[in-house]
Amino acid sequence: MAEKNAGYETKILCPCKDCRNLTHHGIDIVYEHLIIRRKDPTYTIWFHHGEIEDITETVSQVNSSDAFNLITSAYMGANHYASTSEERRDNDFTQSLEDAETPLYPGCAKYTKMFAIVALYKHKVMNGWTDNSFDGLLEMLGDMLLEHNVILKSVYSVRKFIKEFDLGYDKIHACANDCCLFRKEIKNLQCCPKCGSSRRKVDERTKKIRKGVRAKVLRYFPIIPRFRRMFKSPKMAEELQWHFKHKSEDGKMRHPVDSVTWDLINYKWPGFAEDPRNLRLGLAADGFNPFSNMSTTYSFWLVMLVTYNLLPWLCMKKENIMLTLLIPGPKQPGKDIDVYLQPLIEDLRELWNNGVNVYDSYTNSCFNLRAILMWTINDFPAYGNLSGCTTKGKVACPLYGNKTNAHWLKFSRKFCYMGHKRFLSPTHPFRKKKGLV
Repeated sequence: MAEKNAGYETKILCPCKDCRNLTHHGIDIVYEHLIIRRKDPTYTIWFHHGEIEDITETVSQVNSSDAFNLITSAYMGANHYASTSEERRDNDFTQSLEDAETPLYPGCAKYTKMFAIVALYKHKVMNGWTDNSFDGLLEMLGDMLLEHNVILKSVYSVRKFIKEFDLGYDKIHACANDCCLFRKEIKNLQCCPKCGSSRRKVDERTKKIRKGVRAKVLRYFPIIPRFRRMFKSPKMAEELQWHFKHKSEDGKMRHPVDSVTWDLINYKWPGFAEDPRNLRLGLAADGFNPFSNMSTTYSFWLVMLVTYNLLPWLCMKKENIMLTLLIPGPKQPGKDIDVYLQPLIEDLRELWNNGVNVYDSYTNSCFNLRAILMWTINDFPAYGNLSGCTTKGKVACPLYGNKTNAHWLKFSRKFCYMGHKRFLSPTHPFRKKKGLV
């Protein structure tokens, strides 16, 4: 049907679960996407491809349901508005719901304001558009659409609209030399209290401070609102308790719940282990070049959290891995990464020491959510940065430390590490080969 209705068009919208009718491809590629990636489960009536069976009512129901869930997650969190009156909270919720479900223009049945903005912004991010080009596109669309359309006209207004639903992040200014973050007591300082460097960027040629341009900006995605949102979904809230009844009984490890670390936590803190809704997390950190080449002149660092309460096949899915920190370059933070981890560590300590009040939609009750960081996931150099251990030179082994069997090669001017045979079994054939050290 879709191929027949395409007519002479060489490309059509792809309805797979990754493209979601936002990208045009050839019919053969669309067919491959549907076989490999499967169909978008929310796309039940193919109105983009010619199906006309009562699409107005169906699309309106889907959009209203999704918009309602999104706004409910943002506005109905437990204690999220502790200092706000009930009347004001209800007014904010009602206004945001009406704003999100407003048709893009009078008579539009396919897109609401919310879904049009999210679809356009996703397209901007996926294709690397600049803010200026996106501003121009929004202005052009505003002129092309019918009168009284509600399309936003700038990137600033789009980001402000999205941030209302807890989908944004916090910008924290940092010292150019990775000495500190300008927050709390030093939030209003213009120079680093340790090294004296300016908070703003300095022009290398004129040595003048550039007004309005910060030297470094850390992006932090708060984790507590996102944990609250996870328990807003009854299905997700149920899956977060999966580990409690599915521990392996045959001694084989199929999930972190079967690990020694998990059992050690249960033994040391039985009060924490009593509630299966308490979260067990892993922290992963690594750097990468954001410009898609092998150059090492710029390094950008990510810090992510993995939730191990979920089912084995859901733990490592990209949808369930939380991006928490974007640490700017151009150089890697090294051992100063602890400066950038401060806001994340503070939230993790709050979740461990006191917990936060969260509404569980699966049991329709509020509870005190706590979380523990089980381990970190990283390569050896990043391990040295996160733990503060030495991972190179004479004491490169974090376990043996000063007892590391290192030997300096004076002509090669580097260390080599001897005595590896001692870790082999007594009958290993390598023990008889004298050429191996």
